[in-house]
Amino acid sequence: MGIMLVLMLVLVCGQSVIAAVPDPTSLHQARKTLVVLGAGATEKTHSGLLASLRTRSDGHGGTMEVVKSKEAAAKSFHFRKWDRWSYDSLVLLAPDLTHLGGEKLAGVVNDFVLSGRSVMLTGSDEMSSEVRDLAKLLGVSFHESFVDGGSKNTRVLDFFQNDGGHAEQILATGYADDAGAILSDAAKKKPLLWSGVGSSLGDDNPLAAGAVRAHSTSFCPTRKGFMSKKKGMGRFVGAQISLVSVVQARNNARAVVTGSIDMLSDASRRPETSNAAVCEDLTDWVLGYKSLLRQRDFSHALVEGQGVPGQTQEVYRIKDKLRVTTRVEEWSAAKQAWLPFGREDLQVEFTMLDPHLRKTFSKDLQGTYVADVTAPDVYGVFKFVVDYNRVGYSYIHFEEQVPIRPYRHDEYERFIVAAYPYYASIFSTMGAFFLFGLSVLYTK
Repeated sequence: MGIMLVLMLVLVCGQSVIAAVPDPTSLHQARKTLVVLGAGATEKTHSGLLASLRTRSDGHGGTMEVVKSKEAAAKSFHFRKWDRWSYDSLVLLAPDLTHLGGEKLAGVVNDFVLSGRSVMLTGSDEMSSEVRDLAKLLGVSFHESFVDGGSKNTRVLDFFQNDGGHAEQILATGYADDAGAILSDAAKKKPLLWSGVGSSLGDDNPLAAGAVRAHSTSFCPTRKGFMSKKKGMGRFVGAQISLVSVVQARNNARAVVTGSIDMLSDASRRPETSNAAVCEDLTDWVLGYKSLLRQRDFSHALVEGQGVPGQTQEVYRIKDKLRVTTRVEEWSAAKQAWLPFGREDLQVEFTMLDPHLRKTFSKDLQGTYVADVTAPDVYGVFKFVVDYNRVGYSYIHFEEQVPIRPYRHDEYERFIVAAYPYYASIFSTMGAFFLFGLSVLYTK
């Protein structure tokens, strides 16, 4: 009886653990979004952003919940319960937030991202240390704040590219060349009105990128309001300053980090600025409404060589001609369906330790990616590798092992044209020996 109880407990615990793991197919877009409002963002000052988020969430079959920072920080708020997440995405419009659901903000949101979910983080000159720590965990470092005469002086300054002579109101145009994966061409036609704390991206972090960067005339000021000459502070000067950063994690979780909560406000949504379009593109991207890819139906078959053409072989021979096909699709939130991917820069590698060959796919009329390759003249265990890594798009990485064997002893050519001189030398030697023998036997 005791053994049966133990087995039942194990089964129940196992089911709980399995249920706690998120289903990847359900996370291709935000199903349930939490928006946390702090002192710097209210339903009145950011009504345009909130209305846009709610409209898109409802239109794409999701839900959105808006809470105040004080309510979200309380232990009674269940952001995570029994290792189960209550939401699929998080929009933090609370730079002063320190706790979420009774837990430290940086730790719980970092776990949230590690589980494959996405977050939008906003900072300001009043941001908390937890917001700074969370940004560092995501690979983004905000400029350090300091107090000068009782007021903080941390905002990025630009005395040339600004709005109405106000150095803190930057008109940014340093949009990333992301082929429309994050920001659309329409959003890049006008400047972005931005005011806040600058940040920098580490050179050793390939997962983070600057979606919007500052002008060459921008800088993060020192205590006296000047440009710093200290070693290492060059990260906060000119185009090195990232105004809006995006992070695409290896588990395809996404994060948007900006030091300006004002760029999301209604006051910044002017006809001459692109704030409304940029905010919509950024939230579309981080909530999974755009630039989500999936790869399926990978196959390889023999075209010419030892075996039946058109069939997949368990083992190929060196120098066999092969055809590799796969399908890549992009999620359309508007149509709620996977559609064929439009770009043509997908490649396949034939790898054994190092790539022996790399071939760019071409697309057929059905939208299938096709590549013809020739097995290298090296035998061993190879891998077909499809590794697609572009700024803004979700990662695609696929591997499949394929053994390559050498020729069998009965598969080599019997007479090789390149060996004709050797054949001639052998027969000429035999003929010369025969003639020499005749001359020795029949001459005195």
